[in-house]
Amino acid sequence: MKIVAHTMVYQGGYIESHICLRNYSVSDYDEYKRIYEECFHDMRAALQLVPVDCCDSKEELERKKDKIYVLEMNGKLIGSVAIYDNEIDGLVVEKSFQRTGYGETLLRFAVSRLQNNNISPIVLHVADWNQGAIKMYLKNGFSIVSTEVVK
Repeated sequence: MKIVAHTMVYQGGYIESHICLRNYSVSDYDEYKRIYEECFHDMRAALQLVPVDCCDSKEELERKKDKIYVLEMNGKLIGSVAIYDNEIDGLVVEKSFQRTGYGETLLRFAVSRLQNNNISPIVLHVADWNQGAIKMYLKNGFSIVSTEVVK
């Protein structure tokens, strides 16, 4: 199976985000892993990627914890986004909260954080299979700058 992947670059204006997120903690692992794998399972299965469930190990996430930000509601983890150098990655939202604006909230947080640190270009990568995410990214100032076939 061939995978079409897009590189997207932020070309919108300045974003101010006042949302308060905290860094990932090892105590988040079970819930984070569940949400992460739930978000990517259907896509990875459809694209025949192995393993289908692909969350990093507890130890790997512990090493990355200062780059992973979690969104909570009433003490429950409902989403997360990672920022690695100038790249936004691993944006996930609990299934029951999807399509309610939390993905955009996480995206805007990440863009704002990068802008406030004078980091550019701001990039992300997305599989063409994930049309919902692509539409959200386009709506929020990202443009597709390159497309490649992987595998």
